[in-house]
Amino acid sequence: MNKLTMKNIEKSINTAVSGGHFENLQRIYRTIPQGRCHGCTKCCMESVQTHYVEFLHIFQYLQGNRALYEALFPKLIQYYFLELVEKNPCPFLNEEGMCMIYSYRPLVCRLFGHWTEEEYEDSYRAVYNENLQSARLFKNKYGIALPKQVVDYKIQYCQDFEVKKRIQRNQRQNMVDNIFTMESAYFMRGLLTEEDLGTGLISWFIYTIFDREEASSLRLQVMKEYLEDGVSETLEELVGKTRAVI
Repeated sequence: MNKLTMKNIEKSINTAVSGGHFENLQRIYRTIPQGRCHGCTKCCMESVQTHYVEFLHIFQYLQGNRALYEALFPKLIQYYFLELVEKNPCPFLNEEGMCMIYSYRPLVCRLFGHWTEEEYEDSYRAVYNENLQSARLFKNKYGIALPKQVVDYKIQYCQDFEVKKRIQRNQRQNMVDNIFTMESAYFMRGLLTEEDLGTGLISWFIYTIFDREEASSLRLQVMKEYLEDGVSETLEELVGKTRAVI
């Protein structure tokens, strides 16, 4: 989809409710052993890949917490448009470093700490190679040099997370497969396309305001301004004028 209209979001939420998807999602989440996190928030530095049904789950929660969503939205815009030129903490963290959607956070966040160090390093190498490809693309196609500190950024493997039993690779994959099975309902109704797979959490919210092409074009403009001047008038205007859809 190019843009997430409220009409399609409402249809999608109705599909999720009638199909019991939110209950199934919570059932999957509950199978993940709870660990002890020391709350450093060093892992909360990315717009994590989020399944569409997970986004709908979060969106429905924020519909019932309108004041929270309206307060969050400027932070989501700021994060999205600067994500490739400046590293910032997840916009869903409050000033105390607490996640404001903790009970609704996506699967990727819940599984952090359940990877072995070897698995984690393999994943980082794949992400790093993707970052290098993106850096080359932005340089060759748009004349934008992505900052090295962003391209090379690495969330270190957490040695402090304590859990009695880690979720194994095949169990993690089964969770993803189960969620994807639910999402087939949205594909069949034309509410989701292959282009949407792998979308980050913040991007889902941005696409409720801008279509993909417009968001991409605006982000390029913001990036150029920010890298040249350290500020972006375009971004300031977007933050000041854009209103959350809910």
